Amino acid sequence: MRAIELGATLYTPALNPAAFDNAYGACPDLRSMVICLEDAVRDDELAVAEQALRAVLQRFAVVAPSVHVFVRPRSPQMLGRILEMPGAGRLAGFVLPKVTTETAGAWLGVRGLDAHRLMPSIEGEEAFDAASLRRLRDRLLPWRDRILAVRIGGNDILGLMGVRRSRYRTAYDGLLGVAIRNIATTFCSHGFSVSAPVFEHFGDHALLTEEVEQDIEHGLLTKTAVHPSQIGVIQRLFKPSPAEIMEARAILDASSPAVFGANGSMCEPATHYRWAENIAQRAQIYGITEGLLAADSRVA
Repeated sequence: MRAIELGATLYTPALNPAAFDNAYGACPDLRSMVICLEDAVRDDELAVAEQALRAVLQRFAVVAPSVHVFVRPRSPQMLGRILEMPGAGRLAGFVLPKVTTETAGAWLGVRGLDAHRLMPSIEGEEAFDAASLRRLRDRLLPWRDRILAVRIGGNDILGLMGVRRSRYRTAYDGLLGVAIRNIATTFCSHGFSVSAPVFEHFGDHALLTEEVEQDIEHGLLTKTAVHPSQIGVIQRLFKPSPAEIMEARAILDASSPAVFGANGSMCEPATHYRWAENIAQRAQIYGITEGLLAADSRVA
């Protein structure tokens, strides 16, 4: 599994009855989901939430889910308990919340994780500190092959500042944009995939579209969703245009010259090769946008 295959990852509280239905295809086009037992569950409901998860996993033990299902536990101790539940082997992996250099060892040291992919989530003040991010990256490097994506806890990060993201601007226009750029440049440059943070104002698809375009420009090719209506919007934007496919194929062609022009742009395989690979993968997974010319394409 590659991070690019996750698409729009739908977060669902463990106590939401839809968690069961979503795992078996209730949401058209859903590719991945997270059952959350952390911030999405009240402290006084935690025991009930664990029992709800146990019931879902018991069903998984009988019939495998039709989408990639991850669980976000509240602590390493809870993670250990979940791994012992019948059906846990059907899970695609786990989201590890609020991971720091200091807490990474406790999460990664939980026994029984060998068969699962991991997605550590950065949610603290280190998102604004380049040195702290580098230390965390270096701590996670030995686990890179097991880490499907690094997730960005956008609301937690903004909560540190006592602010909430605007209804009228994308994440990149405010403080969260600083954190996204810090995390993307620190981790993507060392072979990690990074997931774009949630767009919480699910009633505004126009602004969501603008934000996903910016996500893609920053190399973030999967995104958290909080409402089923966001799934199609996000994944539609992962489709490359015919012009992008044409350029990508030319760049990947071993017989192409070192530098050439296409659709009014310079193409240089030595520097554009990874971009071209991503375009080809997006087309394979999501298809190609119909009738979009190079001049009309705002994302790459």
